[in-house]
Amino acid sequence: MRSGFGFDLRSMEIFVETLERGSQTAAAESLGLKQSSVSQSLANLEEALGVTLLNRHSRPLEPTGAGRFFYDRAKRLLNEARGTRRELVSGAFGRLHQVRMALVDSLATAVGKPLIEVIKRHTGDYTLTTGLSHMHGHALLTRHVDIIISDDRLENYDGLERHAILGEPFVLVLPADWAGPVDNLPWLTRQLDFVRYTPQSLIGQSIERHLRINQVELPARLHLDNTFAVLSLVGSGAGWTITTPLCLYQAGLDRLTVRVVPLPTKPLHRELTLVARRDELGDLPAQLARDGRRLLECHYRAELQRHLPWVLPEIVT
Repeated sequence: MRSGFGFDLRSMEIFVETLERGSQTAAAESLGLKQSSVSQSLANLEEALGVTLLNRHSRPLEPTGAGRFFYDRAKRLLNEARGTRRELVSGAFGRLHQVRMALVDSLATAVGKPLIEVIKRHTGDYTLTTGLSHMHGHALLTRHVDIIISDDRLENYDGLERHAILGEPFVLVLPADWAGPVDNLPWLTRQLDFVRYTPQSLIGQSIERHLRINQVELPARLHLDNTFAVLSLVGSGAGWTITTPLCLYQAGLDRLTVRVVPLPTKPLHRELTLVARRDELGDLPAQLARDGRRLLECHYRAELQRHLPWVLPEIVT
């Protein structure tokens, strides 16, 4: 029974064999089928797809334009199917075929390259993307990615495994030459604009929620969609912001011309967590989490020791 695609692996195999052998008779002999079965399969395939695949007046048989297109795709799919069967028969599951990851920008900048080296040891292929965290959670749940490292733990969903990567506080960031008070955010905003993350980002949502809880209302003038833009504007003296030490590390603590102090409100923290679908990737998620924590311990904490030593007691890796 043919699938809803209009073709299946067997019909593709018959089509490819016919084209490569040059005739239906030769294809039938090669595949151990009757010539009538080959002919019927090709006719059914063309009817299901709604296109003519073979020029039956040529000897040997030649593909039409649609046939050439379908031949290229069919060869690729058949090779993939044969490879899948070989791996299943051999039981060689130790090395994953492909892993798709999505990370928050700040973590990708901090430990992206070493993490990629770990992934390469476990898989034949990989993809890594960054972007807004709320999109990462959706991508994991819809199986567009396999692993996310995000500030969204997806607590409301079952069937997931979660591994802590980093806990860190939010901090207040001002222009380097700011000499005024830092303990009154409404007064501060009368002197400088508050530079916000976009409300679509989870980090932006966390900050806005924290300000509401503390009954701090600030004008909504500046909304920027990435840490580099936010901190560049603060460094230029145009405003102030709230962010995390990892975001500062991402932007380059050596290059930033900013002043960093604790939040004058109640403390606010964020947690980065590795989340994956349970029992699909073996021990890879746990291994990546261990290596991620180790890499942050070696590199990130060392930079904080140089530039922001007072924040280290609140960093959890």
